[in-house]
Amino acid sequence: MVDRGKQASGDGRPDARRSLERDVGRLERREPSADSFWRSLSMLGIVGWSIALPAVPGVWLGRRLDLRFDTGVRFTPMLMVAGVMIGSVVAWRVVREHRKQVAWNGRSSAKRWCYGLVGSR
Repeated sequence: MVDRGKQASGDGRPDARRSLERDVGRLERREPSADSFWRSLSMLGIVGWSIALPAVPGVWLGRRLDLRFDTGVRFTPMLMVAGVMIGSVVAWRVVREHRKQVAWNGRSSAKRWCYGLVGSR
């Protein structure tokens, strides 16, 4: 009796294509690991800091300008919003790059690569 993953081709060797298809199927059915939780948490932190950090200098500079020109709180909110907008653009670019990287390392590209290794004979 021949093992399911080791079905022999005509010359007695295990069939590599069937073994590869079985392994790729198992990989696709696999549940996401705990590593994805930490990766998502780190992305959340990166996005938060990307938005918050540019806002702080905006608030600081706005407060200095308000004290210098005695304008109440006119410059502080304007420069804070400008900092948040700049931070949002930075965060959007970070998320876009992360999505490209995840798509590049995705299972479909791994599947194409694996099939390229076996090739058609």
